[in-house]
Amino acid sequence: MTDASNQPNFRTAGTQKSLAEAVYRGMFEEAPHPYLVLAPNLRIAGVNKAYMSATMRQRDALVGLDMFDAFPDNPLDDQADGVRNLSASFERALTGLRRDVMPLQRYDIKGRDGVWEVRYWNPANWPIVDEAGSVIAIVHHVTDVTGQVQAPGMQPERENLLFRAERACLEARRLVRETQDNLRMNRETTRALTRGTRR
Repeated sequence: MTDASNQPNFRTAGTQKSLAEAVYRGMFEEAPHPYLVLAPNLRIAGVNKAYMSATMRQRDALVGLDMFDAFPDNPLDDQADGVRNLSASFERALTGLRRDVMPLQRYDIKGRDGVWEVRYWNPANWPIVDEAGSVIAIVHHVTDVTGQVQAPGMQPERENLLFRAERACLEARRLVRETQDNLRMNRETTRALTRGTRR
């Protein structure tokens, strides 16, 4: 490779390393997909722009925090299982030293206004290992699929179950009301007949 003056363009090892690091930083930061980097103790070490955009958070509000302090379960959802499932995936990635792809996961996040928003994600986690085979970081990658999941006819099974359960409860209440009305009418009819036979 030559430069504009047609002279050989020799780079020192230090310059090459600095260039490579700058390229990797740029690739990570500008990647169109959301990435978060965790230390092995699950403290957030870095996030890229796409991740900040997807989660509506700023870098300085995330870096240094424990993952689950930064992103706890929605306290308004007593069936929330995001923390448990994501923690299990991190554990599989750490112990198996391999990529762990999670199934569709509901994991709500708090919006900028402090209101919890329903979110569905396709997450994947994998370890970064040094030459000695030790994990030095975990990469957490997510794809926000909320729009697809909430599209008509695409409700997840848990939402369908909740909908059917609510509909069954409403139907049960309707039947109870009808039964109570029928009992009241039967009592009134019985009273009227009883009064008629006494005359």
